[in-house]
Amino acid sequence: MRQVLANGVMQRLGIRSTTRMSDEQMDSDIDSAIMPTTIAADYETLINECFQVLGLTPELVRVSVRPVGFSPAGMEIYAAFIKVLRWEPNVIQMLNRLPYFEKKIDKRIRLSNLTRYSGFAGLWFRTPATVEGFATAVH
Repeated sequence: MRQVLANGVMQRLGIRSTTRMSDEQMDSDIDSAIMPTTIAADYETLINECFQVLGLTPELVRVSVRPVGFSPAGMEIYAAFIKVLRWEPNVIQMLNRLPYFEKKIDKRIRLSNLTRYSGFAGLWFRTPATVEGFATAVH
């Protein structure tokens, strides 16, 4: 079956095979690095990369992206929920300049292909139930 499929693809492309590959050779030559991911995972990766540039590691903030609804056009809308895990000076600095960083992240998302397939509702920040270290980090 594979040989027939491979020959059919090669004929469509106008390539003539001079040697015949065995099934064993075909199986060993197949190497695909394409791993399908969800749109939410792509948003998460992109936002985490932006936070890494700001010096915010996954130990300081956690990013989770979830679908929150549908646009009138029927596209799924996603929102990023950012949870502050540890209050450190660089987290406080980022929150002080939040509008600037939100614009930068939004611009990066718009430059990606994600907005062709979905909508983005923005960043939503949460704090944990215990805000230990908050008073010492702020003052």
